[in-house]
Amino acid sequence: MRSTLLAVSLAVLFTSLLLPTASAQIQPEQISVETMRGPGTNWFISKTNNGGYIFDAESGEMQGLLSLSRRTPAVTVSHDRREFYATESYMSRGVRGERTDLVAIYDFDNLSPVAEVIIPNHMARLSVRNHLGLLGNGRHLAILNMNPGHSVSIVDVIDRLFIYEISTPGCAVILPVADNDFLTVCGDGTLQLIQLDLSGYESNRVRSEVFFDVQEDAIFDRAARTADGWLLVTHSGVAYEVSTNGDQITISDPWNIVPEGEESWRPGGNEFLTVHKETGLLYIAMHQGPVDTHHVAGEEVWVLSLETRRRIERLEVDPAANSLMVTQEDQPKLVIGTEGGGTHVYDAITLTHERTITTPGASMFEDF
Repeated sequence: MRSTLLAVSLAVLFTSLLLPTASAQIQPEQISVETMRGPGTNWFISKTNNGGYIFDAESGEMQGLLSLSRRTPAVTVSHDRREFYATESYMSRGVRGERTDLVAIYDFDNLSPVAEVIIPNHMARLSVRNHLGLLGNGRHLAILNMNPGHSVSIVDVIDRLFIYEISTPGCAVILPVADNDFLTVCGDGTLQLIQLDLSGYESNRVRSEVFFDVQEDAIFDRAARTADGWLLVTHSGVAYEVSTNGDQITISDPWNIVPEGEESWRPGGNEFLTVHKETGLLYIAMHQGPVDTHHVAGEEVWVLSLETRRRIERLEVDPAANSLMVTQEDQPKLVIGTEGGGTHVYDAITLTHERTITTPGASMFEDF
């Protein structure tokens, strides 16, 4: 009994002698908060399933990472407010459980989330750039829903509020126009214009005349913003330029991207078309194939002038081009994403290849 007590006493004494020494050797953790410089010329966001990687196209260097959810359809930018807006969807058990859809707001400086706005739990979770649109006033964000019917959620990003949900049956994609309006493409071959009031509620709705046949030659749900509106393309390569003036929808006469005698060429891929607004140059991924190969990546990237409506250059690409984005600077860069995970940066005017960046799983690019 005495030996046991003696052993316990010695153990307590030995521990008490060691504790001050051990504590003195533990250094306090140094915490530093990094901030992101810029944004600089020709920066862009590469959106993947693992987040949004911010790159400098001039140097190829990574500048930061947005920690997006794996179910983020798209991300957009407000330079005026120095914020990123991303629609995100989460499941309470990772791949199952209670679902929560939200708009996450990140700041420019340290890329941290600064606010969240809960939205109805049926946003479209496909990776499509035009399933999300910041309207021209910089206040209202429109988010496409599929549940399975179509609707649009409106969020006030300044007051951090969900406003309400607009029913848009049979009409999808979001194409912001004017100050507080947006167009949608409808399955009956028309465009629909929805105009919002200052509070973000619908004030007017207008439908265009039928201008395409969804059975014979459907419009893609990918579109490219132009200086005056949007460029829409059909599966066979017929282009339409659309714009609005008040509640009037203007649709140009159709014109062919594919020259006569080259009808085997078709547009296709993921985000396969982009326009440099100042020069009016269209970049579009093209491949040879039969009808309904619209998901096939491009063997070539064609450059066309929207002014003359003629092809002025063609660029062979290997691996095939799946996603395109041209930056909007005076000396723009063409960013091409391939199915193998490569991100290739070209001079958008000379089409000279400048560098390759590895970004596995990049589904689209966003100009920054």
